[in-house]
Amino acid sequence: MVLLDELDKKLLEFLQKDARIKVTRLAEILNKPRTTVMSRIEKLESEKLILGYRAVVDLRKLGYNVLAFVLISAKRIAPISGRSSQEVLVERILRDTDDRGELPWIEEAHIVTGSYDIILKVWARDMRQLSDFLIKYLPSHPEVAKTETFLVLEQICDSRERYLPATKI
Repeated sequence: MVLLDELDKKLLEFLQKDARIKVTRLAEILNKPRTTVMSRIEKLESEKLILGYRAVVDLRKLGYNVLAFVLISAKRIAPISGRSSQEVLVERILRDTDDRGELPWIEEAHIVTGSYDIILKVWARDMRQLSDFLIKYLPSHPEVAKTETFLVLEQICDSRERYLPATKI
């Protein structure tokens, strides 16, 4: 864990809200010299507290109208090159969904504890695309023992809209 002072925490909060904010503007808001703000940002980047900057895309405007969480129970086999069979399965699914336009897009993938081994956050263009993914694609992997799918009816809080406030840093 890295120790941060109040300036670091405020910088992280502002950059999460708007990564395109100008350093000059940040310096004005925080009442600090521009060089101090810039060096602190560089420090946060070099310490890997800031992992990158990216554009946030509205997937619905790109035609992804169905959001679902897919839980997968995987058959356990011996580790492959030091990696669990679950890791290998998830990597294969991610690679396929990135490469093949007929498959939905997976925003997140997690290996978890409990009744299931894997949770995928899946965006599909329509129910047919999701259905094909669930009924045709996933069963084509012999490691997949069973699945359960939760359709999102309404999205209340989206991680792309939230940021970690300075009080939680």
